[in-house]
Amino acid sequence: MKTTTRTYILWFLLLCVQFLTAQKGVEALFIKEGTLLKCENNKIPADGRIELPRTVKMIGAEAFKDCNRLKSIDIGGGVTAIDERAFLGCAALEGVEMLPNSVQQIGAQAFAYCSKLQSVTLPNSVTEIGEEAFRGCFLLQQVDIPESVTVLGGRVFLDNTNLKEVNFITQNLRVIPSGLFYQCKELKKVNLPASVRHLKSSAFAYCEALEEILLPEALEVVGDDCFEYCKRLKAIDIPDSVIYIGSSAFHSCTGLQQAKLPYGLRHILNDTFLDCTALQAIIIPDTVEKINMHAFRNCTSLAAVQFPLALTDIYYGAFYGCKNLQEITLPDEVKYIGVFAFGECTSLQAIELPRAVIEVAAKLFYNCSSLKEVKLSKFTTSIGVQTFYGCSSLAELRLPATVEKIDLAAFENSGLTELHCKAVTPPEVNRSLGYKGKVVVPYRSVEAYKQAVGWQDCAVE
Repeated sequence: MKTTTRTYILWFLLLCVQFLTAQKGVEALFIKEGTLLKCENNKIPADGRIELPRTVKMIGAEAFKDCNRLKSIDIGGGVTAIDERAFLGCAALEGVEMLPNSVQQIGAQAFAYCSKLQSVTLPNSVTEIGEEAFRGCFLLQQVDIPESVTVLGGRVFLDNTNLKEVNFITQNLRVIPSGLFYQCKELKKVNLPASVRHLKSSAFAYCEALEEILLPEALEVVGDDCFEYCKRLKAIDIPDSVIYIGSSAFHSCTGLQQAKLPYGLRHILNDTFLDCTALQAIIIPDTVEKINMHAFRNCTSLAAVQFPLALTDIYYGAFYGCKNLQEITLPDEVKYIGVFAFGECTSLQAIELPRAVIEVAAKLFYNCSSLKEVKLSKFTTSIGVQTFYGCSSLAELRLPATVEKIDLAAFENSGLTELHCKAVTPPEVNRSLGYKGKVVVPYRSVEAYKQAVGWQDCAVE
């Protein structure tokens, strides 16, 4: 009898323990061999809370997808992996708790579009976070990246428009992936790990509230569009370890006033500082050989540029629209200057072209309305289409004896009153010079000029 009573008591106690320790919402879950395969949305408790059983080792792909009754979830210590799209579109999910030393992998889009997610605690066991894992979590404001993390997928926090602070506790990351914080418009503070070597494309693009960022001393690459449209970024100090800065890296950083470029950089690529309207001065390291298309276009506050000794090429529109640039001193090694390179530099007053620049490009000084003095290379062979168009302050210009060709409307709408041409044989003119004023030529060539196409309308003497 005593044994039977004792047995009943033990069973009763066991049932009580099971009742007290039962996890909430279990009846909504379909679990097979340790993998949570599916949650039935209509069986989620009224308060929207689920506690996973200790038997769950993995949350499968799309297990909670579009469960709009789910508000919070406790992920137990037994779970080691959250598969891709596991909580995709859980629009009511507000909080996620993961026990320490549990989850190791978070799959692609695991919590994407959880639009009410306000907090998530990542355990120090997580090593990998997949692509777009927290994309579109519009209410998430602060995230700590644990020290265990070694891999981050691309665009993990894409479109997290209220994310304000990210703390990298990890010191094991070598790469900040593409679009990691793309359009995190309220992001103000980021402390990058010292281990980072590569910032990939668009990593911080459209982080419009980002005011400052300290780049790691061992950083090697700043990717394309990396800080594009970071409108409040005021200064950037790029360490000398950096050997590559991508196209449009600082495009439309309209608040950027100071930029320190790394010694060792060889090329400034297309659109690097395009529309950086507050940039006031730039020292280009002596290792730079090429300044590519639109590199400093529309840097309207740029007043001083120190050009590098190694510079050989300045490409299309590189300094177009730099309206505050008054003076330019080009190195002797420059051999090519492209179309529109200094177009619309309306404050530019004087320039001397290096001796190797023998072809003066089309529209090179387009609408440089303050330009008063231009000294061409003594080896110049050609003047391009509308090269001096709109140079209304340019009263006099001297062409060397080597000039062979002048293209259409080279001097149109300029302020020229006197043009000197030393060429004995009249340079070939494409229809019209765009100028009909005084032309001074070698004495023995006066008659030839008067009969030559493009010259016959001028006052040759």
